[in-house]
Amino acid sequence: MARGEAESLVSRLRQMSEEGVASFFNEAMANDGMRRAIGKAGERFLENKGRFDRNIETFLDFVNIPSKRDVRELKARLDHLNGQLVNLNMKLDRLMAQSQRTPSPRTRKAKPQPLNDSE
Repeated sequence: MARGEAESLVSRLRQMSEEGVASFFNEAMANDGMRRAIGKAGERFLENKGRFDRNIETFLDFVNIPSKRDVRELKARLDHLNGQLVNLNMKLDRLMAQSQRTPSPRTRKAKPQPLNDSE
């Protein structure tokens, strides 16, 4: 597709209504060459997006700014720690409840015997 054709298609798209745009894309998808061109453009886009994402992540790492991946990993670690704290709290609650139910053994003090003067 020549550059002039692409520009005329874009100008036609701007002038069309939603129905016109839908019919345009239906016609474009009916054309094998157009489908292949759109498919290749999509593949190149995804390839470039992958490179762009890696470059941005490298840059963020270089300037010591956390990336989305870093934040996700940190959140996963915090969630894990939070789960461990909840488990620890539950165990402590059980231990405290158990210690309140069972009385601790008390040593009995011997009662003082009254002194008999008769001896």
